[in-house]
Amino acid sequence: MKTEFAISVVLTMVSVSVSAQTLTAHDFMQQYRYREAIEWLETQPETAENLLLKAESHERLYNHTDALPVYERLLLNNPDDVALLISAAECASQAGDTESALKYWIKADSLSPENLFFQTKKAIAYYRNGNWQETIESTQTVFQSDSIPLLLRMTGDAFQNIHEPIWANYFYTKAYEKNPSDHLSLSRICEYFYAMEEDGYDTVAVMTEKYLNEINPNQKTIGQLNGMANYSSGRFDKAIDRLKAIVEIGDSSYTTTYFLGMSNYAKGWYYEAVKWLGKAYDLNRNDVNMFYYYGTALGRTKNRERAVEILQEGMDKIDKMSGMLPDFDISIAEAYQNTNDHAKAIQYYFSAYKRQPDRHNLLYSIAHAYDTAKDYKNAITTYERFLKTAPKDFDVASFAVAKDEKMNAENIYYIVSFKRIKELREQLFMQSGNK
Repeated sequence: MKTEFAISVVLTMVSVSVSAQTLTAHDFMQQYRYREAIEWLETQPETAENLLLKAESHERLYNHTDALPVYERLLLNNPDDVALLISAAECASQAGDTESALKYWIKADSLSPENLFFQTKKAIAYYRNGNWQETIESTQTVFQSDSIPLLLRMTGDAFQNIHEPIWANYFYTKAYEKNPSDHLSLSRICEYFYAMEEDGYDTVAVMTEKYLNEINPNQKTIGQLNGMANYSSGRFDKAIDRLKAIVEIGDSSYTTTYFLGMSNYAKGWYYEAVKWLGKAYDLNRNDVNMFYYYGTALGRTKNRERAVEILQEGMDKIDKMSGMLPDFDISIAEAYQNTNDHAKAIQYYFSAYKRQPDRHNLLYSIAHAYDTAKDYKNAITTYERFLKTAPKDFDVASFAVAKDEKMNAENIYYIVSFKRIKELREQLFMQSGNK
């Protein structure tokens, strides 16, 4: 009996071993053993079927980054296989490779140019890749057949990103009309009108109130916009009620707490204002207005020491920002100069110079801008003004670099200006002679 039992055990073990050895990728996948399927496929010939199974196994494990190269190998031999292109595009999208996804959708669309599905996917791929102009062009093709709400909103985003707010609002409005529950489109419409200040606050209040009453009273972004619009319109009680309601459902963001604090401040309820502006202060310390109102509210609740600390912190921030303003002016001026808007460039260079008159090199920048704009008289005047700031021991007219010496970076602009004045005077003289 013992011998028979031993033989039975051995035969069972051999049977199990043989069974395990004969399992295929299909068997492993049916048992959800995708890693083992991949390991088995690594030992097999690289046929199209095996590569497809390998890609699928990677995707079932959410390893889209590993699946994508497998699809790429398949496409090398089958570049016009539409089903493969779709799988590769979807896989690339899941892997976060927006460029590859776009490439595959463009290819699929080229193989079937009248296919609405491919046109739509290509438009979405352009959008996800940040190609705003191409997004707009692609969605216009789709809109000839179907006005899909998602694409309408995406077109609005594309126009917003190329700084066309009127067209952006047009498409957001179209998207919202097609889908009244689309809170993203509504929020962007409301942001557009809110930016119009007094001319837009009531529109925002009415649109958001309608959404909250008829669609979803707990939509936080729309509730926040409603509170902001009511505050900005002077309806402080309504703003407080609305903003408190969205705090209760979990929105404790800076914007919500700030406007709730400001609504209480406007009502003269300073203890409540301190509570909410204090929360805003803890979340974000970049807004100088918040420092002022928080500090003032603290002072009116007799918390004078803390009030002084907050107000002083606000003043320090203002001083720091003021010190940065000339750099902003210079950057704006350079941007205008690069777009050949010399008048605007000169305006901002002068603004920076007025803020920091000890930055003499700004005079050279102004003179150069006049020079580029061919306003030679003002260029000469400003170059001369710049030359007057040269060091007293520096002789611009006779300056020469000695052998093995390097040109002083601070003085080279004086030399260039001196030479340019001479050239411009000769040019003006020739122009007057020709007349």
